[in-house]
Amino acid sequence: MTVRIPSLERRVDEKVQKWIQAQLSHETSNAVPAPKLGPYLTVSRETGAGGSELAKQVAEQLGWDLLDQEIVDYMEQHYGTPRCLIQRVDEKHESWLSELLTSRIGGLGFSESTYTHRVAKLVLLAASHGEVVIVGRGAKYLLPRENGLSIRVVAPMEARIERVMRERSLNHKQAQQHILQADRQRRTYIREHFYQDETDPHQYDIVLNMGIVSMDQATHLVMESLHQWTAIPTR
Repeated sequence: MTVRIPSLERRVDEKVQKWIQAQLSHETSNAVPAPKLGPYLTVSRETGAGGSELAKQVAEQLGWDLLDQEIVDYMEQHYGTPRCLIQRVDEKHESWLSELLTSRIGGLGFSESTYTHRVAKLVLLAASHGEVVIVGRGAKYLLPRENGLSIRVVAPMEARIERVMRERSLNHKQAQQHILQADRQRRTYIREHFYQDETDPHQYDIVLNMGIVSMDQATHLVMESLHQWTAIPTR
């Protein structure tokens, strides 16, 4: 039995429904030109580097929407797929045997590829609405680079270990193993679905090392960059 949080469901549903209604309004009006994608910010991150927290702070300060765990929440709610299965394939590449097991448990039609396709549709819908911060999920490779900014968030291993230990209540060894496994899964996922190397710094507009800047400093740098690019007033 899936336990859901009504307030969270309403928040996620209202956000996506807003985008859906805007799209439907466009489709029923021939006088309205096709919506331009963006502006948006895509955030790629090393595990434990603080990318999700940075994305949340930037979104809050700009008043933009945020897509991170909201993606998982919406997929669970909209498609009725158990959360445990979504988490098996969210930014992860499964072996053929594991994918077969996931598909059988989740029902015919659910797989890593199916989930990736559904996420892509949601990312494109969000980008057509604009003013959204999207964390991971290959969003950078789905959207035109010229319509948004892309950042990569990195940090020294020890700093990442400390963060994961604190957030997940793990010991040092467990945290390091979690980081190495999660990073490997994300790299493989991006390579298998988008044929890209997410660790290549040349793919990003900004690379932030959280070992030398604070979260507030990083937020300010991203805000300033967005301001220069989109003429968004800073707060």
